[in-house]
Amino acid sequence: MSDPEVWWCEGCARGVPATEVGEQGECPACGQPIAARRRVPWHLKLMLVATAVYLAWRIYQGMVWLAHHV
Repeated sequence: MSDPEVWWCEGCARGVPATEVGEQGECPACGQPIAARRRVPWHLKLMLVATAVYLAWRIYQGMVWLAHHV
């Protein structure tokens, strides 16, 4: 299983692999200090997309029903 934390450099605006982080916790490219950041689980992203699609479909169905009954 993958590590849930990603090292992120604000200066470079990119993720840094743990193997490339310096001994003092600095970015190998720009030398600024970096911090660990938690990843958003993929299944949470999938659930948000599925919920948005479902709600869009229900709104469409509601508008069709309303058009037929008004």
